[in-house]
Amino acid sequence: MATYSSFSYHVATGKAVCDTIACDISLMPPPAVNGGYFAFARVKTDVCLVQVSSSTPTSSPLTTVDVKVFRHEFITIFRLSQTMTLHPSDLQILELIDDQLKCYEEDKETVFLAKSLTERLRTLTLPRRRNTPPHHRRVQALLPR
Repeated sequence: MATYSSFSYHVATGKAVCDTIACDISLMPPPAVNGGYFAFARVKTDVCLVQVSSSTPTSSPLTTVDVKVFRHEFITIFRLSQTMTLHPSDLQILELIDDQLKCYEEDKETVFLAKSLTERLRTLTLPRRRNTPPHHRRVQALLPR
């Protein structure tokens, strides 16, 4: 391994290796997500377009989930951002994507969504509005009876 600044790098791959763990994580392949279904999901705190691996067993609620996360690039175009393995508590499926409403180019890792789905994603990412009573009800509640 060669060392540059405070990070160690694997000589063969040139990828950074964490100094605090015994194994060389740069040699570990990213999780394989071959096939699966697309969905809008909350990943930790962000709402994203994801592809959930079909090889992820659904029998146990504690099984990690392999997903591809796609970032919104332009209008209805999404490109692969990263592939990750998540704990089930870090992933909440909000809405499944109908296969007829998307086009996935695997070789380019690009997804094209129908405009209606892009609008739906926009509404899912809007901040939630608090449900407050109308102004006149608050004023009446403050008046003595």
